[in-house]
Amino acid sequence: GVILITTKKGRKNQKPTLSYNVYTGFQETTRKLPTLNASEYGALLNESYANGGQALPFPNISTLGKGTNWQDEVFGKQVPLVSHDFTLSGGSDKIVYSIGASHLDQEGIVGGKKADFLRNTARISLGADLSEKLKLNTNLIYTQFDRRTLAENGLGSVLFNTLNTPSTLTPYDENGDFTLVPATTGYGAEIINPLAQMANTFNAYNFKKINGTFGLDYELIKGLKLTSRMGFNTANSKSRVFGKQVNYGGKVYDVQRSSVTQGAVNDNSYTFDFFATYQKTIADSHNFTVTAGNTIYREWGNGLYGTGFDVPYNSWDYADINLANGISTSKSTSSYTYENRRLSYFARLQYDFKGRYLVSGMIRRDMSTKFGPNNKTAYFPSVTGGWILSEEPFYNKSSFMNFAKIRASYGSLGSDDIGIAYLSALGGEATYVFNNALVSGTATGQVPNPNAKWEEARKFDVGTDLNFFNDKLTFVADYFIDIRRDLLIQNIPVSGIVGTGAPGASSPTVNAGSVKNYGVELAAGYKATIGKDFNVDINYNVTFLKNKVLEVNNGTGFYPGGSFGLNEQTSRMETNKPMGYFYGLQMDGIFQSQAEIDNAPSQNGLGSTNTAPGDIRYKDVNGDGIITAADKTDIGSPIPSAIMGFNLTLNYKGFDFTSYVYASLGNDMVRAYERNVPNGNRLNYVLNRWTGEGSTNAYPRVTTGATNNNLFSSYFVEDASYCRIQNMQLGYSINPEMLGNAVTKARFYVGVNNAFTFTKYRGYDPGASSGAAIGGGVDYGFYPVPRTFMVGANINF
Repeated sequence: GVILITTKKGRKNQKPTLSYNVYTGFQETTRKLPTLNASEYGALLNESYANGGQALPFPNISTLGKGTNWQDEVFGKQVPLVSHDFTLSGGSDKIVYSIGASHLDQEGIVGGKKADFLRNTARISLGADLSEKLKLNTNLIYTQFDRRTLAENGLGSVLFNTLNTPSTLTPYDENGDFTLVPATTGYGAEIINPLAQMANTFNAYNFKKINGTFGLDYELIKGLKLTSRMGFNTANSKSRVFGKQVNYGGKVYDVQRSSVTQGAVNDNSYTFDFFATYQKTIADSHNFTVTAGNTIYREWGNGLYGTGFDVPYNSWDYADINLANGISTSKSTSSYTYENRRLSYFARLQYDFKGRYLVSGMIRRDMSTKFGPNNKTAYFPSVTGGWILSEEPFYNKSSFMNFAKIRASYGSLGSDDIGIAYLSALGGEATYVFNNALVSGTATGQVPNPNAKWEEARKFDVGTDLNFFNDKLTFVADYFIDIRRDLLIQNIPVSGIVGTGAPGASSPTVNAGSVKNYGVELAAGYKATIGKDFNVDINYNVTFLKNKVLEVNNGTGFYPGGSFGLNEQTSRMETNKPMGYFYGLQMDGIFQSQAEIDNAPSQNGLGSTNTAPGDIRYKDVNGDGIITAADKTDIGSPIPSAIMGFNLTLNYKGFDFTSYVYASLGNDMVRAYERNVPNGNRLNYVLNRWTGEGSTNAYPRVTTGATNNNLFSSYFVEDASYCRIQNMQLGYSINPEMLGNAVTKARFYVGVNNAFTFTKYRGYDPGASSGAAIGGGVDYGFYPVPRTFMVGANINF
């Protein structure tokens, strides 16, 4: 249950060694979506208006040509990045040390310097034998980064506007100003020129952190070692966001009054571990290791935000609260403080007999201040055992199967990875009337849940490890069950009567229920030397996964989540269904004629009563003869049924080649990045739309009239299975003798990351997710992963 992160260290009796790793290269988008060019857009819009009984917007489409490909305008070409890393390490009989620094400078594939990232780090690690029994280990890391960001993955993001802005519009008008997207109903109130959006986005974020550990190991008596370790973290960040006064032509993003918001945040934490480890061997066969101790954890911090109005000259250069002295009509400052603590005790017993039978048992007692008085404490036991058959006297070792092990484990772990759940902080906004005047005040924020308690992960695993042909071929197989009980999920919808709709308020964090993951993991590896100079190392792993909700802790039997359009929810947590499965109408083809409509269940209960040939036909799931919201059903799952990875490493003399491939199969994703407005641009799959009886049974007609075609249904759910070549790298190491005594290693390489992605999914990234437990597979405009071409070197002096 404990993960230790260590830094680079020196080695005893090692001469000072300087290593320098560098790479530089450029990035590009891995994908551009096939939107309609101007002529295609004009023809489709004419047809849509004609089907809606309106005049044609483009009487002469022959003059439109290709128009503007907004993705070409937004995505950068050969976007640069560079990285440097230095490490000096060495050691003597008593001391080992390592000192290093790194620098990374990267621009965004969307927005360039408007979405850049600059990081610098410095690190030092020191180990010293203070005496024969007392040893000191320390490491210290300083991190600083600056970044700027653009709106992404949502209604109004840069890519949302890139995909939906018509290709008939130009980036700039005849005066050289950004072209305005018309504010008429057909274009919607959200779609704006993405180049103008990027140019008018101003923000900066600076982050600085120092963290490290100091540890002492003391051998009290033979076999008994005491360990104390202190870890700390202190971080400070500053942010500044400028809302420029700008007019997009009557859109919701018009800014009537300039403003600047600045923030300062301070976060701190420390961890203190103290434990004793006793090792004892009896009769040269029975080996015992006993560990017991405790962990103390505390985190605390504060934040302060303020907003000023009427920035001088409406300029980023003057965007500072001290200069923005306009009178505020609402609350313009906010702050918060927090403190959380955790106290844990643990004990572990390990036993093995001649390295043949292995048994281990552990118990944890965890306490957290994030829960109410009755739920602060929880106990989490675990046990594991193994049997190495190949060490048995009766086992006939051979080169065919030279190692065989069977193992099993069962245990539980706790999680309090939430904010404080049982109390409500004054984080909301409110307006009160005093003396017949409106006064800004403070209200409660998140709705409290005094019954919230620890989330528990109960894990069972049984598996085997087999090695063949003197360890050249390895095979691992596991069957696992992972049950998450009392799953902690934030912002679970509750009745608005408790005030969740107020500014700054939010729904509570609750123990939503239990979910079960189970399946099989298989891994195989092959490592061999062929001939004199050729080495090969191949590894493959696959996990077959099933997911099922076991329990939902409310009266309705489900929790909703996700969003589609303006007011529909996409996902649910429901008993006996996959976590966050998609819940909507089931498409049952396209109506080909009026006779089909007359003979099918009526769809008038969905809203529109204008069903016509070419519209989507929905399945009558409950068989009551009418299509309503009661016919919504399971239409997909964001959880893959199988994931797999493949590693290949080849070495021939001075050359080396590495590659890693990852695949996800069976996961679905909701296509929610298209705006449902008549004049918005579309992806070119709409060219296969229904145009008459028998033309298609997959894509509905286009029309400006009201239909039920844009309700959330399986029409918008796509198979997002994919296979991605994550990286490929080809290197060559020069013989150090050719470079003199100064250089001990010189390797040069070229590589590419995220080289190719093979998928049928229409969006930018089939592997993206918002991370939400319910609604994580809804694509509001995920950014594509960048393809990176690099050239670099690893040099040791």
